[in-house]
Formats: sequence, C-alpha cells, structure tokens
Amino acid sequence: MRFIFYSLALSLFAAACSVGRKAPAARITSNELLERLYLKDLSIRALDAETDTVNLEKHDQIHREQVFQLLAENKVITAKDKMRAAWILQHTAAKFCDGELTSTSAENFLLAYKLSSTALAMLEKDRDTLTIQKENLARIVALNYDRYLLFTKGYQKFGTQFIFDDHTQEMLLAPIDTTLASDAERAKHHVEPLKTLLAKNKYKPLRDE
Repeated sequence: MRFIFYSLALSLFAAACSVGRKAPAARITSNELLERLYLKDLSIRALDAETDTVNLEKHDQIHREQVFQLLAENKVITAKDKMRAAWILQHTAAKFCDGELTSTSAENFLLAYKLSSTALAMLEKDRDTLTIQKENLARIVALNYDRYLLFTKGYQKFGTQFIFDDHTQEMLLAPIDTTLASDAERAKHHVEPLKTLLAKNKYKPLRDE
C-alpha cells in the first residue's frame, strides 16, 4: 500500500509540473511574399541602372498594392517585414503640378517612415546591428521623413533630398528647416552635419529665409 501511495503521489506531482510548464513560444518568421517583393524591387532597379529600360512605376504600383494588402491582413509583423514594406512604399511616383514636383501619394512616405523607424527600434532592441548596418536603416528612416516633409511642407528635416532647379538647370539641396534636427541627430541617421551639407552643395533656401 505504501508503494502504491508513493507512486500515486509521484504521478500527481509529475502531472502538476506538466500543467504548469509553458509551451515554447512559436517562432515568428518574416513574410515570404514581402521578401520576394523586396528582392524583385532591388533587381529591377539594378537592371534599370544598367540599361535605363525598365518602367519602374509599372512594377512599383503592383508592389505597393500588395504591401497594402499585407498590411490590411496584419501580415507585416517582423522588423524585416516592416523594413521591406517601407522600402517598397518609398518608391512612390512623383509628378509635376503647376510647375512644382509633387508626390502621387505623400502619405506613402509617412507610412514608410513609420514602418522603417519601428523596424529600427525593433532591431536595436534585439541588438541586431548587422542588419541595421547592412541595410543602412538609420539613413532610410531619415530619407523617408525628408521625402514626406518635402512633398507636403516644401522643406526637409535632415538634408537628404535634392531638387532640380528649372532656372539654373542644376540639382540643389532642398530647403531645410534647420530648427528640426541637431547635428547629433543627423549623425545618428548617417547624415552629414548641416555646415558640411551647405558647404558641399548648392542650396535652395526656405522662402522665409
């Protein structure tokens, strides 16, 4: 009887331990479709750089629509997902309207900025410096925000964007609101100090400067 009692107690103890034990968390993998879209985006741009024969917007529009669908289905989860979605959305076409360069959808750049900055924060939390450096993600964040501001406000924050001047037929550094970013913040996003930017490039000033 004592043996039976001990066996029963041991069985109950084992059962209690098994109930309290948590199942291992499922590993979240990056979205395969987004990865394919991202790699396709890189390949068509490499081809266009060599041949100047690719209708980029034809591909970009399809890719952007697929990204929006994935976002609607909550399938842009991992840091790499967000980084790749941002990369695709930043390739939004521009157009001339009343002599000024505008975006067909400036909010795409805002969404790209939100996605890329979130991806950067996630990778920093995971201490994945390899991916951050390989993708130059900190600068991508600055590029996206500067594009959004330039197309909606007419100026930029960091100093990554250039515009074509019809009068001089030259590329000029787009207007910068110098109150928005310090040189320390520029350095964090791999952008040169303001003084260096202005010394190296012809600059279009803000209208009220």
